[in-house]
Amino acid sequence: MDDLLFIDDNEEAEPPAAEADGAGWVVLVIDDDPDVHAVTQMALHHFRFEGRPLKFVDCYTAREAQAVLPTLPDLALILLDVVMEDEEAGTRLARTIRATPRYDKIQIVVRTAAGGYGGCVAFSDIPIHAFVWKNEIGKADLERIVASALAAHCAATAASS
Repeated sequence: MDDLLFIDDNEEAEPPAAEADGAGWVVLVIDDDPDVHAVTQMALHHFRFEGRPLKFVDCYTAREAQAVLPTLPDLALILLDVVMEDEEAGTRLARTIRATPRYDKIQIVVRTAAGGYGGCVAFSDIPIHAFVWKNEIGKADLERIVASALAAHCAATAASS
């Protein structure tokens, strides 16, 4: 990551109106690797869904995420790592989230680099939106998955209204 340099010509530009009024999609990134947080935010910096930007909340452990979850009433999407405090931290957290009815509309996308810890089979009985390998996903794929997850969140929210 240290070898990469990203230049944004619009750093000094005014934020879009949706950003200025705080109407972004809340995305919780749960991963123990700070580089994953940085790359995710760089890759999705200009991404918009239904004209609204993403608002990132960062957690580095499953324990930290469990403490933060109740403070995010507008949470739409979780980008979740598997291996953090231990080999099954992400799997346990996903089960906990899905066992909590108020979190049923939140979409979970599992992103992992840990191939030896059950892979997608570990999530076969947990309702998640997607499971992806970090080393196989590029910016366009990430944008597509995030858009799909946010559309699913909107559909679930509309269905319960």
